Amino acid sequence: MSTLSTSLYGSSTSKGFGGLVSGLDTDDLVNQMLSGTKSKINKAYQAKQKLLYKQQAYREISSKLVSFNNKYLSYSSGSKTNIMSSNFFKAYSFKSTSDYVNVSGDQANIQNFSIDSISSVADYASMTSTYKASAQSFSSDGLSTYLSSLAGDSMNIEYGGKSYKLTIDSKFGLGNEKVNLQDVADQLNSQIEKIADLNGGTSTDASDNVLRYSVSGDNRLVINSPEGTTTKLTAASNDVLEFLKMKVGEPASSLETETVDNEKLTRTQSDVFSNTSAYFKFDYNGVSKTIYLKEGLTDGSDLKSYLQTELDKSYGAGKVEVSYDSLDTKKLTFKTVDSSSNTNLFSVSGISAELSSFTGIQSGDCNRLNKTSAIGEAGLKLGLNETTLSNGNSGYAIKINDKLFEFEKSTSLNDIIKKINNDADAKVTISYLSTTDTFSIKADETGSNMAVKIEEVSGGNLSEALFGNATYQNVVNGKDTVMDYTLNGVKTSVVRSTANFSIDGINIELNKKSVGLTDVSFNVTNNADEVVERIKGFINDYNEIIELLNTKTKEKPNRDYQPLTPDQQDEMEEDEIKDWTEQARKGVLYGDSNMNSVLRKMRQAMTGKTSVSSLALSDIGISSASMDTSGKLVIDEEKLKAKLLESPDEIANLFSASTSVEGGISGIAVQMRELLVANVGAYGSSGILIDEAGLDSGRTSDKNNISKRIEDYDDKMAELKDKMEVERKRYWSKFTSLETTLNKLNSQSSYFTDMMG
Repeated sequence: MSTLSTSLYGSSTSKGFGGLVSGLDTDDLVNQMLSGTKSKINKAYQAKQKLLYKQQAYREISSKLVSFNNKYLSYSSGSKTNIMSSNFFKAYSFKSTSDYVNVSGDQANIQNFSIDSISSVADYASMTSTYKASAQSFSSDGLSTYLSSLAGDSMNIEYGGKSYKLTIDSKFGLGNEKVNLQDVADQLNSQIEKIADLNGGTSTDASDNVLRYSVSGDNRLVINSPEGTTTKLTAASNDVLEFLKMKVGEPASSLETETVDNEKLTRTQSDVFSNTSAYFKFDYNGVSKTIYLKEGLTDGSDLKSYLQTELDKSYGAGKVEVSYDSLDTKKLTFKTVDSSSNTNLFSVSGISAELSSFTGIQSGDCNRLNKTSAIGEAGLKLGLNETTLSNGNSGYAIKINDKLFEFEKSTSLNDIIKKINNDADAKVTISYLSTTDTFSIKADETGSNMAVKIEEVSGGNLSEALFGNATYQNVVNGKDTVMDYTLNGVKTSVVRSTANFSIDGINIELNKKSVGLTDVSFNVTNNADEVVERIKGFINDYNEIIELLNTKTKEKPNRDYQPLTPDQQDEMEEDEIKDWTEQARKGVLYGDSNMNSVLRKMRQAMTGKTSVSSLALSDIGISSASMDTSGKLVIDEEKLKAKLLESPDEIANLFSASTSVEGGISGIAVQMRELLVANVGAYGSSGILIDEAGLDSGRTSDKNNISKRIEDYDDKMAELKDKMEVERKRYWSKFTSLETTLNKLNSQSSYFTDMMG
């Protein structure tokens, strides 16, 4: 039997005595007795094959639709094939005698148009500053004497069948006094207060907590829960287990630890700074270095000296200066001091957790402004003067183009920039460049009527803190375009507030470098034949899909040709199998609702009216073929070419314009794009046809409705195969017993015959 038959039905090898005594054809009898189950397997197999045929037919059409979409309706395909682009329909190309001037639009006028001179090109009003806004340094918090050994640690407790995580604050115990076990209990109770199920309905009073930590007289940590309930520690960090003497997994209504040593609950500066696994990761102008601390560092002065030595080794002496104020602020400060450049960037790109908690230094700290911190703490070089805001609060203010902007002291630099840039009255965009450490501001529109004016508000100095004083500021006024041109023999001067504008149907784009140009002319080339070929390609590919859809949805199945079972294939030649299968595949999409919907909507898109153009396809020489009801189209090339030369923009609208009117109908290509996205997807979505049958490759190849149904049939056949194997063994067992019994009877008969002989 063939491999396919064996895999589908299982082995038919004899499992016992094959009629040696009875003379019966046991194999044949067993197979006949299994025929009912085998028939069920065959039906499932044929149903699966029909689904495979349908899936393959779906995928053939889906693949063509995907290719059509990618070729003609995707901006990634380029304007030469993207019918969504207005450039697809450009029947003329215009070549300027200058690379800095481009035109498009009315070809008749462009042929009689030239630019005599360009005196100026519209530009933005702006103000750039050379003032370095930051102190080009960053500092730690004031170094405290102690930090709890448990800072940042966590534990999981189970109560009422639910698990809860308690995380100790990362700065717990940071200060100049050691913590004791009662402080730990208070910290844990404060964490419980934040959990609704455990805080007794209040988040303000730990005494109301359902669970509550306390300290016994002999300094043991106790967690108390309501009578009749159990609490269990299910997980905890190593520090919690070691220093609090907790044990995982012991349920009780009151969990009590062993006696806790208060001295082990606190780490000193020496403990933190001499931890050889603690580290800083610095970045200087893109070069990263990791510095691990060493034993013997006892205080901030030791840490400062060690870091200075290591930074000098890493980046060279005189690049970064580390200082420590041991008398007043207790802060470590990092500052770039290389006098050969003022664009050096120095930052912390990583730091161990405990070291960060102790010093306050975080990954991301750098020698530039911190745009997420409150403006007063952002690292500005110039200290900010507060002013009284209109709401009576103290804060900061600035006037830009006569618009007053006020900011609370907690406002970040990012929010200040965002508020100014989004303001419709100020009409400016402010930006900060971290490399140069400077601010700039630019008007949102070009033209001489636009301005950039910055003023301080009485008592404040926010403007100077950001931009420096007038000696650092370079103000450029906005400009208009001033151009002399000749059109149809008439010389004219024009002033415009933009660099891109239109004159009598001519769209003009000027580069800043066009200032001073004279005698610019334009060569007009007829590209209509090329555009006709593009449209022909689009229509031909459309017709191919329409023909395929028509054929598949109208092709009736031949009920006389069902998918061949493995047994049937064993009895046929290869060519016979191929011919039969070809007939069995026919009609799998007959009347398919999804495919009929695609066919109908594609035809509607190509033949219906739109709301975005006065033209229809028939107006430009594209119409249904005579005596053809399938929906295929033919082209009158001469009519199409003439219309392209006459109204290229209107034809572009017919295909690619979208409507904003409720109930309006967009252009042909827009409708087609929406139809294809709905059916074969785009931008990560799948679509109706892909959801149904997937594609041959990619994530949808086995993640689709038909594949799921095929898997169901595979599971069903596997179950039937197992069932048939059980039946086969049972039948063979019975026939083997029959042969054994007959053999015994024959032996007895021979014995009696011999006795009577």
